[in-house]
Amino acid sequence: MNKRFALFTILSLIFIAMVLRPPIAAIGPLLQEMAASLSLDSAQQSLLTAVPVLCFGLGAFLGPWLMRRFGLNQSMLLVLVVLFLAIVLRAWFGFELLLAGTVMVGLAIAIANVLLPTLVRVDFAKKASLLTSVYTTLLAISASAMAATAVLFSEALGGWQFALLLTAVPVFLAIVFWLLRVAEKQASPVEIVEPSRGNLKSVQRSALAWSLLGLFSIQSLGFYVLIGWLPTILVDAGLSAAAAGGYLGLATAIGIPSGFALAPLIARLRSLTWLIAIASLLTTLGFTLLGLLLIFESASTSPLLFVVCILISVGQTATFPMVLSLIATRAKSQEETTALSAFSQGWGYLFSAAGTFAFGSIAALLSSFTVVVFGMALLSAVQIVFGAYAGRDPRRAHK
Repeated sequence: MNKRFALFTILSLIFIAMVLRPPIAAIGPLLQEMAASLSLDSAQQSLLTAVPVLCFGLGAFLGPWLMRRFGLNQSMLLVLVVLFLAIVLRAWFGFELLLAGTVMVGLAIAIANVLLPTLVRVDFAKKASLLTSVYTTLLAISASAMAATAVLFSEALGGWQFALLLTAVPVFLAIVFWLLRVAEKQASPVEIVEPSRGNLKSVQRSALAWSLLGLFSIQSLGFYVLIGWLPTILVDAGLSAAAAGGYLGLATAIGIPSGFALAPLIARLRSLTWLIAIASLLTTLGFTLLGLLLIFESASTSPLLFVVCILISVGQTATFPMVLSLIATRAKSQEETTALSAFSQGWGYLFSAAGTFAFGSIAALLSSFTVVVFGMALLSAVQIVFGAYAGRDPRRAHK
């Protein structure tokens, strides 16, 4: 592989990974300021926070179609340009354009989510697991960084609009490096990859696809339950809002170093079955321990809350890159990679959105999150079953 082509591809991958979470992660911290500025009611605020996850699900199914129609190079460039324009325009012309822009941001990110495993497989097949672990860790870092600094940027730059606009900078850099990559590829003897001819119907008959869907759905549901409900759970248990936010920050940040540490291990192992089982058990133990603390009404005072955050964070942070790595490495071809990615992420995000809403409704009906927490513990244990099939040695052919 041409060294310049490899360099531009890796830089593109880095900046693409850095733009797939901040435009969404910034909404939560800035929501109160946005609501005051635009006179948003509670329904409009809820819509802004719910729409991205739904778009992650629905937009994923556009990935295979774009690959068939335009190929990888043009599809990714189109997605990045749409993402850039949506970020730049969404903050300046009222709620309607803010919502429409957020929809476009969510759809663009969803398609990029699907295309990234294909990019890794096509250009770095022998390093697919390692690079997948690296870019998923960058997703976590960029999301945490934006969530932590969005309000600071808003105050320093003169408003929430400028804080949202700041997320367009890495998108612009991703476009620049992607164009350099495409130009270098056209000038080099690198083999041109044909547009995908895969389809979702053929993937739906694969047990591998369903096991990957199960893994992705439960991991994604656990993540959104964590970030959506943990502060509320802890405040209801007697903690202050500041303390609850601190535990959420711990739960989202503590897994980042574990993601970097696991990257070489994921790359070396042929079978991820046991690693998925260990990660699932850690998550299960974390949610179970949290449920017990709620039952015994000791969540507000127990130091075990730190243990809860560590167990859940490490377990989920380990599972996410493994699922994407399996998508990139277990598929038999480029087109199957795209179809597997769309199938597992599309339905997975829709399941997690529906599950998050259902869990919230159950908690409201029972006036307690205890059932929700134990339900999440049970689902996390079920991940072991899906991982036992999807994570096994690829030399044992999936059918």
